[in-house]
Order: sequence, then C-alpha cells, then structure tokens
Amino acid sequence: MKIFDLYKDYNIQYVTEGSKHCRDGWVNIACPFCSGNPGYHLGYNTDGDYFHCWRCGGKFKDQVLVEILGVTQGEAQRIIKKYGGSSFARVKEKPARINLTPYQYPTGKIRLARPHREYLESREFDPDYLEKEWHVKGTGPLAFLDGANYSRRVLAPIFWEGKEVTFQCRTILEGVEPKYMACPMARENIHHQHILYGDQLHWGERGVCVEGITDVWRMGKKSCGVFGIDYTPHQVKQIAKHFKEVIVLFDPEPQARKQANKLVAELRFRGVSAWREDIQQDPGSLSQEEANYLMKQLIPK
Repeated sequence: MKIFDLYKDYNIQYVTEGSKHCRDGWVNIACPFCSGNPGYHLGYNTDGDYFHCWRCGGKFKDQVLVEILGVTQGEAQRIIKKYGGSSFARVKEKPARINLTPYQYPTGKIRLARPHREYLESREFDPDYLEKEWHVKGTGPLAFLDGANYSRRVLAPIFWEGKEVTFQCRTILEGVEPKYMACPMARENIHHQHILYGDQLHWGERGVCVEGITDVWRMGKKSCGVFGIDYTPHQVKQIAKHFKEVIVLFDPEPQARKQANKLVAELRFRGVSAWREDIQQDPGSLSQEEANYLMKQLIPK
C-alpha cells in the first residue's frame, strides 16, 4: 500500500526510520487503539503490507483506517484498494531474519564501570549481584554495532537452554530514547521475542511473568520476562511449556493491564492456570524488600 501518499493526502503525521520511535522498513503513527500515551507505536511494515503496534499488537488495515480517518469499513476498504493495498486482511509478519552475521557485542570495553554502578545503585540494585548472577555488563561512551549507538548502557546477556543467544541494553542516562535496545536481529542466534528472559534452571511449576529485564532482576529467579507488553505467540508457547501456573505482573498503566488480561486469556486457552496480579507501580521500581515479600506471597515455598 502506498502509505506515504495516503498519510500525506489525509494529513496524518508520521515518522520513519531515523526517528527514535521507528525501525527501518516501518512507518509509524500515533496508535488510536492504545490506552494512555498513544506515542508513535502503530507501525506499517512497507515490505509485509501490514500494521502492528508494539504495545497492543497487530491490526487489520481497514480497522486502522476506520479509526484514523473516521470513515466506514466499506470506505476504508475502497481507500485501501485506491492506494494499492493487496488485501484487507492483516498479513502475518515475516519470520525473523536472524543469525545472518556473527553474534557480538557493541564496540569498546564491555564491563560495569562506575557510571553503570551508580545508575544501578540509584535504582536500588546490587551491581555485584547482577554481575555475578545475571552476567550484567556495561557499554562505554563509544559503543557501536551495525551503525547503531549503544553507548552508556547496561547490557544484559540473554541465555536460552544454557547458551548466550542475544542481548538487550538499557540506557543509564535520563531523557535518552529508546530506553531499551536489543541486539541487531541479524546477529541474534535466537530472536529475543521468541524466548523468555530469566534463569530456566530456577523456574518451577508456578512462576511470575513480568515485562522487562529490570523487572526480572527485581522479582528474582522464579520470574520470567517477555521484553515489553507486546509479547509474541512464540513467548506464549514457551510460558505454557515451562509453567503450569502463571501470575502476570505487568505495569499498572491501562494498556499494560489490557495486555496482561490478553496474555492471561491466551495462557488459559493453552491449559495454564493464569491470572493477573495488580500492584501500584511497575515491578522494577519496587524496593527489594517489597519485591521479596510479594514473591513470598505469590510463590510460597
């Protein structure tokens, strides 16, 4: 679909690659389906001819046009045809193109230095514990990989079945976007959204599912993370494979709770006993004492 022509003709504000909100091959607009901050979360994939919001998931093309243009479904379908859309159905995302180039870290020294430690301590994390138990590292002021700037970030290696397969980074600076950056997809041995973050050796029949890496650090080794609220079917399958009971503990904002409810429903469909637990702040912002107490209530020994 000629998305640039459509957006220009209807005066829809958009961003494309080079924006902090948008990856290569995508054109992003504010998502009309998201609760709270709409952001530039709704992307159109120019190769696959489909819409996907990184917060609330995939959308049908006519569904999107109805919302952003204020037209009927029939009018939306005519507009899609006018701008060269191939069909009205949402096209499935292409398989992740991984392992095309060797897996490696960004350039420069990769270690926890004083700035990383100060950032982690400011969030009441123990840098020595994270370094020992989660193999956490840090990037320096000059850290690049495939043209992307990974400078001044905490780097979390991601292991699956005993092998390091990819990584994710979190900035230690205020106001820097994006806050989180993953390993370039072409270098991942396994795409991070096909697996879960956590320590598989410590998982039991009951677990807690959270959003991100810092949430897992806070809640401990009985938890797993899905790298944000836009989880994938691959991750639902892995949760169902590893747990019989799951407490979904997402952030308290409305869109996260909506996604948590959706995840609970999908897990129950797969035979997992699942439910959502609400707290007043995101799990990663709890004190360690609060997190330990909560985990004892959720997963009593």
